Amino acid sequence: MNFSNNIKVSDFTIKDTKPMYSNQSWTGQRIVRDTGIQYYEISFVLNFNIENRGEVQTFLAQYQHGRPFSMSLGYYGTYAGKQTGGLVASAQTGKGNMVVNTNNKLAVGELVQFTNHKKIYQVIERTDTSITVFPALQNIVLVNEPIIYENIEIEAVLNPDNEYQMQVGMITSIKLNAMENIV
Repeated sequence: MNFSNNIKVSDFTIKDTKPMYSNQSWTGQRIVRDTGIQYYEISFVLNFNIENRGEVQTFLAQYQHGRPFSMSLGYYGTYAGKQTGGLVASAQTGKGNMVVNTNNKLAVGELVQFTNHKKIYQVIERTDTSITVFPALQNIVLVNEPIIYENIEIEAVLNPDNEYQMQVGMITSIKLNAMENIV
């Protein structure tokens, strides 16, 4: 979502949510497992002059009932690694797989997206000819499908428990929480 210059987005935070569990055996060994599920939660504040509230009200009217919107991750979505130029999948990879074949210089920890769906993945392993992403792919990746690694945007849905409170004054703000749209 691109707001006009009349609306300032501040206090943007992103939370990486990975449900995990652990237990400890009678020998003292600790076992940690993840569920394979992962999603992001975001929080942000819209600051504006009250005469510009129409733009905020339009945003809320369009998206507070579960319609997904896209928002830049700002610096968090800016790539700073060694990969240059376009990056494409060199083989088709099915939904549920984690290894995507591609000639790359991406670093472990980088974020990527695929053009046919907006889920954000993290590179957890790499070779010169493949990347392993977490979580497992939620959609098929096609041969020659571009892999996005620069200017990552989150596709999110506003949380149903947002309070939608605004102060009545000349300058006001509203805090919103959202979760990555998982389809």
